[in-house]
Parts: sequence; structure tokens; C-alpha cells
Amino acid sequence: MMLLSPIYLSMSIQMLMGGIFAAQRFLTTINLSQFYRSSTRLCLFLKVENIDDLNTNFLDMAAIATTNSDGGPDLCFLSALWIDEKFRLKKSYQELVKNVYKTTAKNVDFKRKEEVVEEANSWAKSATKGLIEQVLKPEHINEDATLLLGNALYFKGTWKDNFIQSLTQDKDFYLLNGDKVLVPFMTGCDNYTYGSFESYQAVKIPYEKGKNDKKMFSICFFLPNAKDGLPSLLKKVNSVPNFFTQDFHLWNENLAAFYIPKFKFSFTTEEGLNTMQEMGMTLPFDETCMDLTEIVENGGPLYVSMIIQKAFVEIDEKGTEAAAVTFAEDDDMGCCLSESPPKRFVADHPFLFMIREETTRSVLFTGTVVNPMLSGSDE
Repeated sequence: MMLLSPIYLSMSIQMLMGGIFAAQRFLTTINLSQFYRSSTRLCLFLKVENIDDLNTNFLDMAAIATTNSDGGPDLCFLSALWIDEKFRLKKSYQELVKNVYKTTAKNVDFKRKEEVVEEANSWAKSATKGLIEQVLKPEHINEDATLLLGNALYFKGTWKDNFIQSLTQDKDFYLLNGDKVLVPFMTGCDNYTYGSFESYQAVKIPYEKGKNDKKMFSICFFLPNAKDGLPSLLKKVNSVPNFFTQDFHLWNENLAAFYIPKFKFSFTTEEGLNTMQEMGMTLPFDETCMDLTEIVENGGPLYVSMIIQKAFVEIDEKGTEAAAVTFAEDDDMGCCLSESPPKRFVADHPFLFMIREETTRSVLFTGTVVNPMLSGSDE
């Protein structure tokens, strides 16, 4: 099982990158050339031109996670920042934290690891309305920790057209190893769009929309044609950078059978740092990095030593509840290939899913389900 929140991993990185771009307004002749070398590399990676673009990008993403008072999904996005008591934030970064990230920095003693971890986890639990209780462990805080950034996302959406609970029935779900388990399958939802592709099918189900709200959220299920086809589908996804943000050109289809399993699970990964490096972003992860020194006063090399994300999702007849917390520690290729798709969509084997906002195509969550009966953390 795997579950990630790409948008909030990106936002955590952008909060860190503000430590470089904030220098734009406080440059000296001595650090001018260094700044331009660093900022140019980061602009290319983040696809922004300057700090104003960076801030606008952050605010646009945060606006996606704003609950509409007239209905629609319940959304919440929060940021938090802890800094070692030996340091204080530079004025340039203080302005970003206050005006853009809408939070304040709290001084802590990172040598008292248990207290820092308890406070951070308490914040995560509150920010995700109790869905995520433990993200950090004392061993995650190293001796040279200076700064801890946290981002949390909460999402709860009800289907525009609910599945019919009385029609939920147990059916076989086939695992990758050939075994099968008995799982509750939902059906009865008639509001969806469908598409058939070379090696998989897709179904998109909309969530209820708020009154006068331009945002439209949906979940999309990607079901491999082969029962053991998930690994191949993931290879395809990883080879197409815009897979999740493309227009899949789905259509209305009256399926003879439409079944989705109920599932609930959480997932923790510490691979965020490796993922960013594989994507070509190496600058803030170098132990000799001097480019994040616009974050704190009296700072020597300041670098990112770990990125941790924990996410939770639950899918049932009424809708979806999901949450994600990311901590960072410093030290159109979807054109359908068949006009006559199969008339059934029965997700009875491992599949991929995503939750996104449709007007911006911003992806809130992506995940795989290999066994709907595994509900414990990181199973």
C-alpha cells in the first residue's frame, strides 16, 4: 500500500526555498553571484522566475485547501515551524513565514528530542482532526537539527452521488501473489465518467461541490487490465511526468457492473529526500550547502537532512476522508485508444488512485491499493 500527497510535499520544499529567495531583497555585493547561481537552479526546478512567483504559487496551492462555507469538501491546510533556541529567523524569512505561510516560528531545544517530537505530533494530530497521531520519532531529530517545518492537509469529501450502502457486498479481491481475500465492495453510484486505455481502465467520480465554488474535486481510479498489472502501470506513470495532471478524455458510460472496494489505511515514507534528489533537486540536501542561510541568523551550512510524510485515506459509501503531514528537517497523453471500452469496471485487483482539484488539476493525493484489508500504518 502506498499513499502520498504530492502538492504538500511540494509546498514543504517551497517553504524551504523561501530561505534562498528571501535573500533577493537583502543582497550585498559579496553574496550577489552566489545568490544568482543558487536561485537560477531552483527557479528551473520549481518553474518560477522569482520570489513573487514562488509566493504566488504557494498561495494558489493553499487556496485550493480552503473550505467553502456553502458546502463542498471540508479542507484544511496548516503550516508550522520550529527553530532551535540558539537561533532566530532572519527578517527576510520572518516576513515570508508571517505573510505567506501564515504561521509563526516557535523556539525549542532540539536536544530535548522527546519534547519536540511530542509537540510536533500533537500539532499534526490537531491539524488532521485526529487522523494522524504520530509522524515523528525521537530518532528523526539529529544532534545538529536547527529547523523543523511542518505542513498538514485534511480533506473530507462526500460523493456527488453516493454509493448505495445496502448494495455493498463481499467479493473476492485478487492479490499480486495470486492469493485472494474477501472484501466489501461498493456499488450503486451512477455519477461517474469512464475511459479505456491500452493497458488500463479509468473511472472518475466527482465529490459534492460547494455553492458558488469554482473548485471541483474528484477521485480517479486506474485499474490495470491484468490482475497483476499494477507494477507495469506504475512504470508507465513514472515514465510520463504529466500523467496525473493530463486530461484523460473520459466519457459517460452505462457500465453493466461497477464495483469499488472499501478501504482505509495510512502510509509513512521517509523517501521524500531521495525522491527530490532523483528529480534533480540536490541543492538543499548537500551538507556543505550555504544557500539556506537566509533562514536563520548566525547560520553556517544549513541543509535538509530528512523529509517525512505520513498520509491517511478512507473510502466508503459516503465519500472520502484523507489527511497528510509532511515534515522537513534542516541539518495530453491520455487520449483513449478504444471507442468500444469494456462494459464493466470491477476493481477486484491492485489499482492506483488519485484525488485532484479539476480546474487547476492540482493533485492532492495519489495512492495504490494492493490489499483493501490492510488498514494498519505502513502495511
